[in-house]
Amino acid sequence: MAPYGTSCVLLLLCLGASLAEMVFRCPACTAERQALCPPPTDTCTEIVREPGCGCCPVCARQEGDFCGVYTPRCSGGLRCYPQPDSELPLEQLVQGQGLCGHQMDPEPPNLEPGCPPGEAGWKPSKEPSWLGPKESAVRLHRQEMKAKMKTNKVEEARPTQCQLELDQVLERISRMPFRENRGPLEDLYALHIPNCDRRGQYNLKQCKMSLHGRRGECWCVNAATGRPISVTPVVRGDPNCGQYLGTPEMDSPAQSNTQVPKGWV
Repeated sequence: MAPYGTSCVLLLLCLGASLAEMVFRCPACTAERQALCPPPTDTCTEIVREPGCGCCPVCARQEGDFCGVYTPRCSGGLRCYPQPDSELPLEQLVQGQGLCGHQMDPEPPNLEPGCPPGEAGWKPSKEPSWLGPKESAVRLHRQEMKAKMKTNKVEEARPTQCQLELDQVLERISRMPFRENRGPLEDLYALHIPNCDRRGQYNLKQCKMSLHGRRGECWCVNAATGRPISVTPVVRGDPNCGQYLGTPEMDSPAQSNTQVPKGWV
């Protein structure tokens, strides 16, 4: 078992320097704390732990339900996604305007090495019987999808680069604990959530979320790769990306690692 200090170092490397303030462990959910929880008022298809550091059981959101950073979690096998073509996807998640949907990546996202699953998340001393492991639910969903594909002889379309990047960022957010269910928006602002269109390609215009009443910065990218177009400005408004259609950088289909303007995670 790795020493406590080593675990902390690995955790900081995983989340990055800009998220260092968010690295902490939620208080343990003792039997006394759980005894104070009211039972769910509705008939739930699935029960999960409430968001943040809460210990009480709540109903999981189902496919198509609204969801976000501070709302109850989506049901097993689902993930909270910003709506397609959303200009400000992160702002949608903060405001609880995302939608629960099936995960788009057929394999687990490739996170940084040395970061064990759940290292930054909440882990009670004894997991309640009503809380099933997320990994088991996702695995079951994938097995069902594989069996369905074999039966129907239909091959599932491979996720696009934008969809894969989106899944990786949402996985990071899902592992972030938030103090008293209200994490600092500055830490979320440091993350870049790609803006994918309905075909899974990058929207030409990418924007950061608004913060403290100030509009977020926007820039233009290549629709296939997500790479910023060097000749376009980064502005707090509309950079009018359509005027750059036909330029070599905008038309290049070459695959490359997605980048964002310098200084943003």
